[in-house]
Amino acid sequence: TMDTHLPVAILAQVLLSSFLAPFQAVMRVLSACGVVCLGKTISFTWKDCGDSSTHGHVTGVTTKPDPPVLGTTTAITGTGTLDEGVSSGTYNVDVSVPVIGKVVSHSDSICGDSSFDIKVLGVNVGKVSIHGLSCPAAAGTLNLEIDALLNDKLPAGIGQATIAMTATDQSNGKLVCMNVEAKIENGDIVV
Repeated sequence: TMDTHLPVAILAQVLLSSFLAPFQAVMRVLSACGVVCLGKTISFTWKDCGDSSTHGHVTGVTTKPDPPVLGTTTAITGTGTLDEGVSSGTYNVDVSVPVIGKVVSHSDSICGDSSFDIKVLGVNVGKVSIHGLSCPAAAGTLNLEIDALLNDKLPAGIGQATIAMTATDQSNGKLVCMNVEAKIENGDIVV
């Protein structure tokens, strides 16, 4: 006699494995991301704090990835307008965190590239690279590009910062002013 359960069992296994194959492939991709791709993200709000005498105004900010993920370099692009040509200048970035206060105060040339580390109580928690203007820069569209990498060990919920960015031009006039409030959140799956 023929066992009819065996072909049914084989057919069920083939159907089940072909059904599960796409899910298994997704799990392999997610596992390759590290820690099953459950990353902490950064939520932020920004505001142009320039006044009528400020020559540049930021009108938009985008990030890649969106939202930014801790442990991954985030490309931040600020766009706006510039009402004068710029031959030189200086930017300043101050980063403050609750309870501790100011943890970064960095100044450098607004022209060309520069970078700095972010340290909290002497521990390096990130790095910022600023891609400055190509001076001389003409009046018109303003593009500010920043690459930021923050350590993925920073705690969600209590990790937050206030970032004040200002710049002056070759005549020490106000060039740009922007304030950012950032907070580390528990993240979702990131692919």
